[in-house]
Amino acid sequence: MTPATRRACGGSRPQLIAIKFPRVASWVVLAVLALCASCARDTGQTPEDRRDQVQEKLDAVIANAAQSPVPSKTTTFSESELNTALRVNLKEKLPKGISEPQVRLLGDSRIAARAIVDVDEFKRKRTKPSGGGPLNFFGGKIPIFLRGEIIARDGQGVFKLESAEANGIPLPRSLVLDLLATYTRSRNNPAGFNLEKPFDLPASIREVTVNAGEVIVVQ
Repeated sequence: MTPATRRACGGSRPQLIAIKFPRVASWVVLAVLALCASCARDTGQTPEDRRDQVQEKLDAVIANAAQSPVPSKTTTFSESELNTALRVNLKEKLPKGISEPQVRLLGDSRIAARAIVDVDEFKRKRTKPSGGGPLNFFGGKIPIFLRGEIIARDGQGVFKLESAEANGIPLPRSLVLDLLATYTRSRNNPAGFNLEKPFDLPASIREVTVNAGEVIVVQ
């Protein structure tokens, strides 16, 4: 892993993040698809307090979307709150084989993310006859790092992948897309989730701004 990536992901000590697939990406934007609060600012709150505070914010966003017409509302999630949502509130929505997700909000719509991926599970599930590229050199569970840009406005979002690596080895874009699609296949979505395909923002969200250390959600 490059020094820049280590700095972006807070070193080797993770900070957790989680969300639902195939709507993971859209809820990552609400909660962004990024983790243990050892890297987060210490607010003096217990994990239970942070969990309940984040849940109240998520519930308020959803309740606002249920009104007709939907009132204009702006909600800010700090990086710490986002990580709590993914680590605790939305933990069960992660696909099997992906764990300990992390995210850092870098600003200017850019994020850095980390997750532990079960490579053996990926090799077992994938349907393509070709090998797993650089992942053929690994087995078991390994950390994978991503950097990219989230653009979310006019009710739609899209994630633009900039780079990815596993244990310091760059991963081809096509392999990263295949990895996520393989892990998110379901009966209702046999093709899996396309990381770079535009998606509808949930809960009547019109736009999302990613600043350094915070996400601003506008309904």
